[in-house]
Amino acid sequence: MKIKILLLLFIILGTTFAGKSQNPLKIGHVNVKELVQTHPDIDSIYAVLEQETRDMEEVYAQMVQEQQSKMDLFEKESAGYSEIMKKSNQEELLSLSQKIQNYNQTAQQRIRQRNMDMIQPIYESVNKAIETVAEEKGLTYVLDVSTGNIAYISKSAEDITPLVKKILELK
Repeated sequence: MKIKILLLLFIILGTTFAGKSQNPLKIGHVNVKELVQTHPDIDSIYAVLEQETRDMEEVYAQMVQEQQSKMDLFEKESAGYSEIMKKSNQEELLSLSQKIQNYNQTAQQRIRQRNMDMIQPIYESVNKAIETVAEEKGLTYVLDVSTGNIAYISKSAEDITPLVKKILELK
């Protein structure tokens, strides 16, 4: 990741010193992860997500408990069942097991999606603030030090992707 950032900086500096850039290159950096984690709304979002997770875990535990009770009953009484009855109960237990697995997977997906949906406005707010500060400071690029990504690119920054593609003979 650091190699990518250094390579990007060398390319940027190279185009700047080659006289291709009209504006002086100004680079800033920010820790987006820290900004998101210290955002005033994050605690309430985490509280909602924790409650929803507990609710889903409670339903899951009830389903597992119901399955265990049915398995215990089956094991206790299966000696007196006919083969058809045993097979029917085994299929019911298998079906219940699959239902529990499906619920668990669906619940985890819903929690992940809910997390993304609830945190997205915070990221948008942080990105807007980064853009505002970058424009006020006249920054060309803002690097996110928490991930190694670029958090902001000035409208006047030169994209050399087409030139690199030409050299590499890519379409």
